[in-house]
Amino acid sequence: MGNVQKKEVDLLELYMNSQEHIYNYNNSVCDGIFENFNTNLTTEESVDIAIQFNYSDLFWKCVNNTIPSSIFNQPYILPWYQQLMWTLLFAVMIMVAIVGNTIVMWIILAHRRMRTVTNLFLLNLAIADFLLASGNATFNFIFMLNSHWPFGETFCVVSNFVANLTVSTSVFTILAMSVDRFVAVTRPLRPRMTKAVAYSIILSVWTLSSVLSSPSLLYSTTITYKYADATQRTLCLLVWPDGLGTGLGNSNLDHVYNIVFLVVTYVIPMICMAFTYTWIGCILWGSKVIGENSVPQNHVIKSKQRVVHMLVAIMLLFAFCWLPYHTYFLYTYYNAEVIHARFIQHVYLAIYWLAMSNSCYNPIVYYVMNSRFRGYFQDVMCLSRLSLKSPSTGSGERSFPLHAKASIVTSNRTRSYRLSHLRRSTKRELDEAPEERRNYHDVSV
Repeated sequence: MGNVQKKEVDLLELYMNSQEHIYNYNNSVCDGIFENFNTNLTTEESVDIAIQFNYSDLFWKCVNNTIPSSIFNQPYILPWYQQLMWTLLFAVMIMVAIVGNTIVMWIILAHRRMRTVTNLFLLNLAIADFLLASGNATFNFIFMLNSHWPFGETFCVVSNFVANLTVSTSVFTILAMSVDRFVAVTRPLRPRMTKAVAYSIILSVWTLSSVLSSPSLLYSTTITYKYADATQRTLCLLVWPDGLGTGLGNSNLDHVYNIVFLVVTYVIPMICMAFTYTWIGCILWGSKVIGENSVPQNHVIKSKQRVVHMLVAIMLLFAFCWLPYHTYFLYTYYNAEVIHARFIQHVYLAIYWLAMSNSCYNPIVYYVMNSRFRGYFQDVMCLSRLSLKSPSTGSGERSFPLHAKASIVTSNRTRSYRLSHLRRSTKRELDEAPEERRNYHDVSV
């Protein structure tokens, strides 16, 4: 796809053709060694050594020792116990990511109350994380563990495209949420973002991510390397017009693309989110309310603070998990010799695990930092019976707004009376504070 790289490469033949002068020199050196050896021996000694050794075998062993060992057999095969350790780590991470994001998608899609603007962005983030864990992380791990891609060229193209697509979608979605919160907090009198606008932003996010990931569709391919011991391995990689990428070649286009991808999907979004959340923090935690601080106003501010806490946690986790991954590719471009180090496979597996694990953290953040999501998670995992608190704080018909959470006990008649009384009193307070009333529905997630 977009390249003329050979699909099969015989490494020994390639070495002979590309390093012919070196091979001929090594050949002559071995000839000279045996000639000097023979001239220093008597006739009887030569006969005895000839009986014990085969000169032809010794000569070719001398020549073969001058050829890199990586040409004779497949490198980068880990011992079984190390493979088992990495398999367990990746299996747990991928399972948590798939199950957790599936539950998040169900919570938002199956419950009308949860389909707020912010939750639509969280739904988009869950879809991207689910695709990353199921469509890329699983197959790429098998590839890295065995240094062999057994899934064919078509899925190689799909897997590389899905990887860049989902990462771009995730960070652009997180950025969109930060901008939405920034507008809601700094411009409280402006109408909130509608769902139609949110859907259009999500569509734009996927479109931009697809454009940014398009080189994976054009240049991803598989190359099979044949070794001198008759084994072979297939690699899934990008072959640019000016050579191989991903540390196996010196492609300038690959380096430029990695830098552009780093800037667009990491540097710029992180700078923008640092600015927006710093400004939001100054307003929510640093500003003082003019006049009497009413109860509904306190609820609005605290609810906004909880939402911002959760979104900042999502942003920081993304920044922490993906920074080593981007750094690795920049470092290996300028220090290509490190690719051949004995420890590099473990280093890259650890970096890749950390990057992919970002897809499993967001559902955990929702569970820990949001009561509504926690209630639905407990329902799904059958933990509601074990919880002292009712899990229905975020479920359908039984859930109440934040300001209606009160000590409602005794009989159903008393519960109904107190609830209606709270609603009437709160309505009167909101009538006296129109700004808080406009922001009341902004705080739900």
